[in-house]
Amino acid sequence: LREMVHSIEFIVEPAYNHVDNNHKPLIPEQLEELNEIKEKLKEKGLKITEARLKVISHLIDYGKHFEIEDLVVWIRERCKDYRNCPSRPTVYRTVKLLEDLGYVKPVLKQGNTTVYEFLPIEREHYHLLCLSCGKLVEFEEPAVGKIVQEIAQKMGFKYLHHHLEVCGICPECLKREEEEEEEG
Repeated sequence: LREMVHSIEFIVEPAYNHVDNNHKPLIPEQLEELNEIKEKLKEKGLKITEARLKVISHLIDYGKHFEIEDLVVWIRERCKDYRNCPSRPTVYRTVKLLEDLGYVKPVLKQGNTTVYEFLPIEREHYHLLCLSCGKLVEFEEPAVGKIVQEIAQKMGFKYLHHHLEVCGICPECLKREEEEEEEG
């Protein structure tokens, strides 16, 4: 599953610094995300420790979808000095804290594996999941949210939020299956 979930890579290398000099600088949008999270931590009266900020900074740089253990390894690979690298428990606790604050949510669970999504700035989106190769694709469609809210209202529910994951077979896997059928 780890090979199936692809993270977003940031290509721009601007000269902005942040709390951790062990990996590339954050771009302006990422700095905005870091500052937003720091403000939320302050509002909640939570400590803003150097280790916590390093984990958040690395998570912002890592991309959207991740498994916590992959994030731990990724952070360790980027630490020049192991002694200044956030510990595994710190990474797990920080991810849990970000989940409690609404910046991280689990989007896919298979067996003992959970894929999380980093959502610093909330926007309504959904997922297409290929059941053949595990590819996870995001899409936005405002009409879906409106329809779900209307259904909840018609059924007498107070709408809070919703989650949509469409399972199917991606075009690449469909093509591969068709080619295999033609050969066989």
